[in-house]
Parts: sequence; structure tokens; C-alpha cells
Amino acid sequence: MRKRSSSKIIISLGIVLVIAITVFYTLQSNSTFSFTSEFEQTLSPTEPEEIPAAPEKSLDSSSEPQDKELSRTSALLSVHISDSQALILYEQGLKLYYQRQFPEALDLFNQALQIDDHCYEALNAKGAALAFQGHHNQGLALIKQALDLNPSFVYAHFNQGLAYELADRWDESIASYQKALQLDDQDTWSYYGIASIYGRQGNVDKVLEYLKLAIALDTDVKEVARNEQDFLPVRSDPRFQTLVKP
Repeated sequence: MRKRSSSKIIISLGIVLVIAITVFYTLQSNSTFSFTSEFEQTLSPTEPEEIPAAPEKSLDSSSEPQDKELSRTSALLSVHISDSQALILYEQGLKLYYQRQFPEALDLFNQALQIDDHCYEALNAKGAALAFQGHHNQGLALIKQALDLNPSFVYAHFNQGLAYELADRWDESIASYQKALQLDDQDTWSYYGIASIYGRQGNVDKVLEYLKLAIALDTDVKEVARNEQDFLPVRSDPRFQTLVKP
């Protein structure tokens, strides 16, 4: 009995051993396959990433110095060309303006603007005439319109300084005269205008500085300065008297 039982046990153990070996090799095979698959996936290239395209160089190179110069040139070319008939009326009005016949001058400036409402020359002169009549804000508004049409119009910058001066807005007046001089450093009466403001303030050193520059350009300034009320606060100064003497 014991031998038969022992045989059965041995057979059973053999069967279990065979099953265990079979399972072991099966698991090992699956493990190898899984590892190989993962390894192959690691080596296999994935879908290529899109490389962002390099930004195209802007065709707009307005920041280049040469393009800035072209822009300035274009601006000059785009300045309004006033009607010839309007300019004739403007010139006639300007003669009356210099004679301080302001109402008559204004009539001609208005006629010019009826022909060409963008005639910046007439807008500027009308603004100055109104400022002389005490309509400072209205005059300044017209001068600004003239400058909007032609920012490089030296005479408008001068008249803007004059209108501010007549309105006792001295800092703004000096700034406008200085702008005129930036555009034209030979503008005699802008130097004179700055000197006259400093004269009102009693600043003799500044008066001498700017009046000398005006006289260097035009000696007739001496006679005007001798009779200028704006220089009354500094007229007794020997240096001023020496500068303006005939």
C-alpha cells in the first residue's frame, strides 16, 4: 500500500513540476516580449515635432534712418499748395497788416480763405491780426491750423510766439520763437521776440544775449529796440544803451 501511495505522490509531484516549468517559461516569454516591445517603442521615432517657422523679416523698415528721411521728404511733398489767387489776396492783406491796418487786412485774408480754405499763409496772418486785436485764443487757433497744414512754416511759429506774447503767456511764447529758430537760425525777429520777453521780465543778461544775435543779423534792430516799450525795465542799463546806440 505504501509503495502504491508513494508512486502516486511521485507522479503527482512530477505533474506539478511539469506544470510549474511550463508556467515559468510562459511567463518568462511574455516578460521578454513586453520588455522588447517597450525597448523597441523607446527606439522607434515618434511623429516628428513641428519646428516653428522662423519669423519672416518685416518688410516695414520705417525705423531705418533712410526711411525716416524719406518720411520727412514725403511730409514736405504733401504740404498743401495754396491757390495762386488766394496768395495774391494774402500778399495784399499782408502789406496792410504791416501797416497795422488790421480790419482791412482781415478782409483780404478772409477773401483768400473763401477761395482756398487751406491757404495756410492766410490762416497764419489772420490769426496774428486777430491776436493784435485782443482775440488771442481765436488767433492762436488759426495759427495752429496753419501749422497743422505746414509744420515747417517758420512765419507761423513766429506768429504763434507773438500771439502768446500778446497774451502774456511768456514761456509758451519763448518756446514758439525757439521752434522758429530751430527751423531757421537766421530768423532775426524770433531772436528779437525772445529778447523783448526777457525785457519785460527785467532780465538784462538774457536781453543782451538775444538782442546781440538779432542785431548781428540786421543792424536796423537797434533803432527798433531803442523805441521798444518792452525794454523799458532794462533801458537804463549801460550795457543795453551801448548795444543799441546808433
